[in-house]
Amino acid sequence: MPSDLSIAKTATSHAMPQNPDVPADDPRRDALLQRLAHELATAEREGRRIRLLTEQVPDLSIAEAYTITRLRFAHLGRARVGYKLGYTSRAMREQMGIAEPNYGLLGEGMVLGPSPVTIEAGQLVHPRVEPELTLELGAPLQGPGCTEAAASAAIAKVYPSLEVVDTRYHAYQFTLRDNIADNSSSARCVLGAPVAFTPQLDLKTCVVELRGSDGVLAFGVGADALGDPVRALAWLANALAVHGESLRPCDRVMTGGLTRAFPIAAGERLTASFAGIGSVELRLR
Repeated sequence: MPSDLSIAKTATSHAMPQNPDVPADDPRRDALLQRLAHELATAEREGRRIRLLTEQVPDLSIAEAYTITRLRFAHLGRARVGYKLGYTSRAMREQMGIAEPNYGLLGEGMVLGPSPVTIEAGQLVHPRVEPELTLELGAPLQGPGCTEAAASAAIAKVYPSLEVVDTRYHAYQFTLRDNIADNSSSARCVLGAPVAFTPQLDLKTCVVELRGSDGVLAFGVGADALGDPVRALAWLANALAVHGESLRPCDRVMTGGLTRAFPIAAGERLTASFAGIGSVELRLR
């Protein structure tokens, strides 16, 4: 398995492969992608499950999957407020059998806080929770060629956070392409109180404890996000550049789960405590 550092150094290698058998401007393919995006958006809106897209379209490319997630976002009518990274930790990649990181979009209504936050179970299909460090930008950030130093200089705040991941597919099993199209399984982002970011704040050594109703579930460390959450942010800036996009001031970026994702059921409560940063709590009702 490639190391987190080697993955980060090839940040854009996954983002734009095309289906060689289908012209990029084929209106039939465009209509297909629109249909799949509408199907996913409707499934999220109604809280129901659908078949894997790769079962319906086996030759779906990664580039097309990213197109679907943007079209799906538009169908839901959300204004973008940031991004989420997925599978930046080896634990999550091994848990789901996915070889490389990806990203999704954060929109209005998805980011909740301040902690503690209660979420209605009926809004979700397969809810799971993972602790993350979320970064808020104070300056624009753009690739290609974005370095860790540039990413560090753009960060204004750090939030202790919990991501509620979900999938609109029948089971919590999917390919990388299915996951990308489903917005990297994004559902909710719960934020605790922020702290100001300074270069002296070493996020890669920050230890997190995830605790459930019956005790400690897992420990993680900031380095589990591609070796350093700041490196993960640079990865995102470079990956977005492939699509002609960049990060804006006030964008919030979830840098990826620091432990594997844990299922949560109605009535349960999860708390994540980040050393030197703070804690965040959510309850499913």
